[in-house]
Amino acid sequence: MVVAIGKVLRFTGVSEALDALLREVSIQLEGEVVDILDAVGRYSFRDYTSRVDLPPFDRSAVDGVATRFSDVVGASESSPIALKLVGSLDTDSMEIPTLGRSEAVLVSTGAPIPKGADVVIPIEYCVVRGETVLVYRTYPRLANISLKGEDLVAGDLIVRRGTKLRPWHIAALAASGYEEVEVFRKPRIAVVNTGDEIVRGVIPNTTYFIISSLVKEIGGEVSYSTIVPDNVERISEAVSEALQLSDMVVVTGGTSVGSADLTSEAILRLSGAREVFHGIRIKPGRTAGAYVVEGKPVLAVSGLPVAAFVSLNLLLVPILSKLYGSPPEPKPTTTGILTRRLANDVGFRSYYRTIVCRDRNRNLIIPLKLTGSGILSTLIRSNALLEIPEEIEGLEEGSEVVVTLLGPIVECSELPQVLLDIGLPHF
Repeated sequence: MVVAIGKVLRFTGVSEALDALLREVSIQLEGEVVDILDAVGRYSFRDYTSRVDLPPFDRSAVDGVATRFSDVVGASESSPIALKLVGSLDTDSMEIPTLGRSEAVLVSTGAPIPKGADVVIPIEYCVVRGETVLVYRTYPRLANISLKGEDLVAGDLIVRRGTKLRPWHIAALAASGYEEVEVFRKPRIAVVNTGDEIVRGVIPNTTYFIISSLVKEIGGEVSYSTIVPDNVERISEAVSEALQLSDMVVVTGGTSVGSADLTSEAILRLSGAREVFHGIRIKPGRTAGAYVVEGKPVLAVSGLPVAAFVSLNLLLVPILSKLYGSPPEPKPTTTGILTRRLANDVGFRSYYRTIVCRDRNRNLIIPLKLTGSGILSTLIRSNALLEIPEEIEGLEEGSEVVVTLLGPIVECSELPQVLLDIGLPHF
């Protein structure tokens, strides 16, 4: 607990804070119909099933010779079997022949299988001589044949409601005859930046850009944005207007316990506003707060860009997952050797920006030296985040740790000397 200037900040555990926030959110997103090519990356609003069998007929999986399995048993390089060539089929062939004993048809990949054929011998194991084809290898029955409905049978589920549509979903939907897809509309998120220093242009409003970009990256859209001075009434009015135009609001600045930190008071002035928590056990971003106004969340985060980024990654992503009815996407991770000791305040979940680099046959995890959560360059230089759980006092130099990747792993030899001076291992 922190007390300053008559205000009390009570830190809530991460799991407790998230559970409480998600229980309060009651937004309902409608569906909207979009062209199938515009649906990639969006979330399906309903279940979709296949309208057809895929493939729609038995077809060849290779360029080769379609024939009867019983006619090529025992074929080998030393003892080829001769078959009578009675035609050829391509993907658009309409007339499908019926094979008799010791007959074969040349087929291209995707072509229909002749009636009576039950194996396709790849062309590299065949030699065509006029109307005769010599087969130099035996394959089992049904080899190199894609059977009707092998991929999808009419009625098979393609995607469930809440599925994030990926390129393979789009391809399957298109093959099933869908030209449009109903998806969840994007959540409308407003951003209210507070601070006299931003209004006057004393410092650039980098936090707005990192928040707006994050909103778009995770599937939302910025529906409203404004900058207001450190004034309770102005902040309250801005949040009220933002709530009318959006599903949720992010307010930056004014979240700690200083004399100009007015965000909490401004939000709670709104009719029906309730505090979910103010203060969360994470570093950076511990002063973040969450409020609900008629089921709509209002997230109050630090005006410092790195702290705001960490807070919103933790709070905003689960909210969107709940709205879509979809679990959060897994994040790529890797392991490596920590190059210097990192401390942690027990009870807080700490996030360190790190560089992961490859040194011979191992990854090294190099924590960046920090001078505050407003140093945007630490996110630019880092390619991973290291999380230290609440119950751990710290991590020792030389220990193996897991990090979440933000970018590609680099070679240690390619790092600038200024970053290497941060601390290579002493082991």
